[in-house]
Amino acid sequence: MAVQKTEKGADNVIIEGQSRNGQPRRVPIAVLRAKWDVHCTHRTAFSHFPPDSTVLHTLRKRLAQLFAAPPGRPTPGILLPGGGARSAYQAGVIRYVAEAFPEAYFPIQTGVSAGAINAAHLGNHTGTFEEAAEHVVDSWTGRELTDIIEVESGLGLLWDLLWDATVTPEQPTSTDVRSTHGLLDTTPLASTLQAQLDAPDGDLGGVRPNLNDGRLRALAVVTTDYATGQTVTWVQGEDFDAWERPDRIGRHTQLTVDHVMASTALPLVFPAVRIGDSWYGDGGIGLSAPLAPAVHLGADKILAIPTQYSRSRAESDEIVLEGYPPTAQIVGVLMNSIFLDSLPQDAHTMHRINTLLQELPSHRRHGMRPLELLQIRPSVDLDALAHDYADRVPGPIQLLTSSLGRRERESPDWLSVLLFDPDYIDRLLDIGYQDARDQHDRLEAFLADTVAETTNPPGLRRAAAPMSKTDGSGNAA
Repeated sequence: MAVQKTEKGADNVIIEGQSRNGQPRRVPIAVLRAKWDVHCTHRTAFSHFPPDSTVLHTLRKRLAQLFAAPPGRPTPGILLPGGGARSAYQAGVIRYVAEAFPEAYFPIQTGVSAGAINAAHLGNHTGTFEEAAEHVVDSWTGRELTDIIEVESGLGLLWDLLWDATVTPEQPTSTDVRSTHGLLDTTPLASTLQAQLDAPDGDLGGVRPNLNDGRLRALAVVTTDYATGQTVTWVQGEDFDAWERPDRIGRHTQLTVDHVMASTALPLVFPAVRIGDSWYGDGGIGLSAPLAPAVHLGADKILAIPTQYSRSRAESDEIVLEGYPPTAQIVGVLMNSIFLDSLPQDAHTMHRINTLLQELPSHRRHGMRPLELLQIRPSVDLDALAHDYADRVPGPIQLLTSSLGRRERESPDWLSVLLFDPDYIDRLLDIGYQDARDQHDRLEAFLADTVAETTNPPGLRRAAAPMSKTDGSGNAA
């Protein structure tokens, strides 16, 4: 079905498959609007179509998009990329946004790698935005490495590095491989997520209620399929079409803890996670278009909170070591190439497309729309900050990092991914909060047309009015 202008300027709808004398059937939009109103009121229009008619389904979907809501109100989304322990920074930003703009809401939420943990907490919580933000912060406060991995003895870790004599069942599950594959056992992380997300059976049970009441339109978790190398975005949501690209695809699903575990599974370090018949790992591997999932899901404006510091040219040219590069330097470069921060390039491409679209009249944009992006990045290098806490890493991990030459480097960037130290995390929460506060004016402008007006926008939950304190006798204190 397509919309076409007539010579007099009126819109006609061409219904594919319905023809007279071999010509496409053209129906004025005014007629279809009238029939749609009758259908919504009496449920009798279009009764001549079979119930399973593809034409009827397409017609209903298209008319709903055209007439269900007036244009002009943008759909905001939030993008939370990865960063391991550094993702605590995102929680600090979210806390300030919810505190300063409690009536803001983000119906499209996308998480990648450790950012998927934050997205899951945000999208699964059924309270107000402020309560959900506090829940995200609470999930990081006091977090230690033992909540994420089993810290083995130094000898055990060395043995795993040198020898793999594990026996794997013919059809292993994710639980089967957590303690036998990868350098680190992520069983504690699975247990932590099940408890924090109130998901004893693995399902994120709060997503469906949030979808039903309009607070959420889509929650997306990005993973990498090790069998095909494709970026696979798992989406639980309403009113979107799954997408297929050569290197990235989107799939409908009921989100579970396994999807979040897969998105956070650092290659080689954390074991892969089985979903269906395939094994999946970290969603940041080769992710070249981080904005794409949110755009596919209908976001018009996106708040992105990356965890990588944007270095100046002088900082980029600074030499961080002398002499022959130790193994840690080489590993760090390799890890950075795998988890390349492609958001700046994606944002640059988006800006160029926006410029081109603004030069075109709306009827020549082929359905494309300008997008608005606001990035809040760390004001300090979180990797360099990790150097102050490196000695707090448990012995076995220190054994691994020391053998890779960590002490010869001033900026152990890859180590910060595993630095789940309460003091380091508290610093990141504070930095995130302060950075968001410093960007208050930009946030206010960004959220101006998405916060609550005189009537509630879809999905807004306001906190209940506080009760007056009493002295115990029922009288107000």
